This record gives sequence, C-alpha cells and structure tokens, in this order.
Amino acid sequence: MTAPPLVKELKGLLPAALVNEALETFIDMLRAAGADAGSDADVDALIDALRAADRGALGQVYDAMRETDVFRRIVTAEPLRQAAQAMTGAKRLHSPFQHAVFRMDLAGEPWRGFDWHQDYPYNMLCHRSVTAWTPLTPSGAANGGVDVVETTEARLHPVDIRLKRDAAGQPLGGRDAFVAQALHADFEARSRKPELQPGDVLMFHNTVPHRSGYNPGPRHRYSIQVRFGDLLAPEVIARGWRNRRADGFEAFAALHPDLIASEERP
Repeated sequence: MTAPPLVKELKGLLPAALVNEALETFIDMLRAAGADAGSDADVDALIDALRAADRGALGQVYDAMRETDVFRRIVTAEPLRQAAQAMTGAKRLHSPFQHAVFRMDLAGEPWRGFDWHQDYPYNMLCHRSVTAWTPLTPSGAANGGVDVVETTEARLHPVDIRLKRDAAGQPLGGRDAFVAQALHADFEARSRKPELQPGDVLMFHNTVPHRSGYNPGPRHRYSIQVRFGDLLAPEVIARGWRNRRADGFEAFAALHPDLIASEERP
C-alpha cells in the first residue's frame, strides 16, 4: 500500500463564503479597535492605520481573532477534516485547539520571519500528524508566502532552540526550535513557494521542513494554521492524551536529546 504524500496542495478546499467571512470579521474588529483609514479602506490600510496609532490595540485584535466563531468554523470545517483524515490515515482525529493559530505577517518587519523548522518539535501530537496552512488573502512570492521542502522522507532534524526576540533584539518570552543552520542551504536548494489563494490549503506532514519567512511586501499576509493527528495512535494513548505546552521544548528535548544542537534559555 502506497503511503500518503508528505505535502499536498488542495485548491479551493474551503468554501469562499467562509473565508470571506473570516476576513470581514477581522476588518470589523480592526475598525472596532479604532483603525481609521476611511470607509472604503482595505484590510492592509486598516492594519497600517492601527499599527501607527496604537500597536497594543492591534495586538489585542490579533489575539482575539482566534476566539471568534468563524475561526472555530474554519479549523473544524468538514472538507479540512476529511483531507486530514485521508493524509494521516486516522480513524479519529486529534486536534487540540491550542495548536490552531491565526498568523499576521506584516510587510517589512524582518524580525517576524519564521525560519526553517518542522512542526513536530512544536506540537508533538503523534508520529503522523499534519498541518493545514490556509491564507485569508493571496500568499506567494509577492509577499513572502510559505516555503516547503520537497521530500518523500519523514525524518526529524537537529534543532537550535532560540529565544523569540523583537526588532531591538530583546527577548519576548517564548522560544523557537529552528532546524540547525547547517541544513538551511540544502533546504533552500530543494524548496518551493506555492502560490495560494484564499480557500486553498497547503497540508503537510509534521516532519516537512518549511518556513513562512520575511514578508517583503507590499501586501501583508494573513493565514490560519490548524494541526491534526491520530487520536488513537499508540503513543498518544500511552501518554494519556497529554499535550506539550504551547511554548518551551522540554518534552521534545527529553524524547530526542540527540537532536538538540544548541539551546538558549531565558
């Protein structure tokens, strides 16, 4: 039996009306938070206006978007669930809500680039879990997009665990686990950048190296990611369905000490 692919592009998987509602909800929240860029302003103009006027308010909208009804309906949409079941082979899906996120990658903010990584160290749902990456606005070469490495081999790579930092280089509190720097050149040579439209879904296995890097602009990038694993996988049952925290990599380091190339602590 042929194993499911490690990367799939699913064009138009999510209903256009649902994705449009998510973007419209986000726009309504930006206006409610004080974004003032005129009655016909698009989402980017509203972001820029609120970022200039009150960066803290923009952060509140960013956090609260994940708490909206439409966000929940996207991450539990039936077409998404069916695609995840097909790719994981799971009879019952495991999808902890803590690992479903809203991303806002603003143009021209280089410190926000998310370098080469694998999702397994971040969520560790099970040996075969997948990430569904879907944009709310077009994503591709024009605004950085997401890069994936073409691979047919499911394997884990060594990681450098680093503190998250702001534009001034000050620690932000959480940490990242990027794949060790020595492997980046190989990833660059084998990677591609899918051109994705709202409603498209890029679904990939938790060991696929990828990055959603620096956004050169001019347009900002907005996306939603949700993770799916196998609820009945033996390793999930054995740990009593416990999940690792949303930040920190102690569980990964305990299971894979040989894969910690370096580690920066607070």
